[in-house]
Amino acid sequence: VWTGTGWSGQAVVINGTVYVGSVDRNVYSFEAATGKLQWKYHAKRMFKSSLCYFNGRLYVGNVDNRLHCIDAKTGKGVWSHYTRADMDSSPVVAGGRLYVGGEDLSIYCFDPVSGKKHWRHVVDARPPEPKGGRGVESSPAVANGRVYAAAYSGYLYCVDAKSGERIWRYKTGDDTDSSPVLIHDRVYIGSENGRVFCVSQEDGKEIWNIKTRSGIWSTPAVVGKRLYIGGNDKRLYCLNADTGAVIWSFKADAPVWSSPDVVDGKVVFGARDKKLRMLDAKSGKLIWSHETGARILSSTAIVDGRIYVGSRDGWFYCFGKA
Repeated sequence: VWTGTGWSGQAVVINGTVYVGSVDRNVYSFEAATGKLQWKYHAKRMFKSSLCYFNGRLYVGNVDNRLHCIDAKTGKGVWSHYTRADMDSSPVVAGGRLYVGGEDLSIYCFDPVSGKKHWRHVVDARPPEPKGGRGVESSPAVANGRVYAAAYSGYLYCVDAKSGERIWRYKTGDDTDSSPVLIHDRVYIGSENGRVFCVSQEDGKEIWNIKTRSGIWSTPAVVGKRLYIGGNDKRLYCLNADTGAVIWSFKADAPVWSSPDVVDGKVVFGARDKKLRMLDAKSGKLIWSHETGARILSSTAIVDGRIYVGSRDGWFYCFGKA
């Protein structure tokens, strides 16, 4: 029986409520102050996607091949859209439109109110490996009328947000589940070949790339001139965002798939060694850690001095001031 939260299962914390999807097939609503259960929404299969909150509704993908829209107050389903494969990608709403990836080789655009599909962009195909996906597990990022997302094909795509037409693609060289981060005129992303890339938002031209010792599933956090990202080589990296040079790295006891959060000069992340850690963002020195009962694949949500995160031990945690 699968329990807890999955690799991309970051919570949403808003209006005194925590919303999170679980691999036990439920989306949960908790009171943020106490953890009291308010409602749960059940689906046929697991939720690996992180949720998106917009205008009182929650949007989340499921391994049942559907994008689900849920009323955030009641936990009742509003609409769903069926695709032909898993939806591990996390939705985003920008400019009144919802964007999400699908493992049916697609980047989608929907009307978040009605669920009407505006367009579908088909990415390049690649013969699937026995344990691999086929399409877009990466979560889209949207800016300046463009949508950026990566795929199993080993490419980062840039498409027009209004029409879905391809503007450019950049070769990452391997399955890329990490989500793109847009800062100023640059896109930052990691790939399963262990590389971290920085390319131009405008034309997809490479600015730099660096090679780590193993694959990258983590999504980078970019703050100022520094980039923080986890690696399958058991390290949390701090890189120079302008050059890719390693400033420091922290050695964990297991791979780091969790995407780091950087708040108040601290870096917070989970790892497969069951531990949630906080580091000093400047030096990489350990400040504290807490061991849960199983690996932590999900990213934290940090709101009002509290850290919210799920573990594969079946528990959801809140750390911080009482």
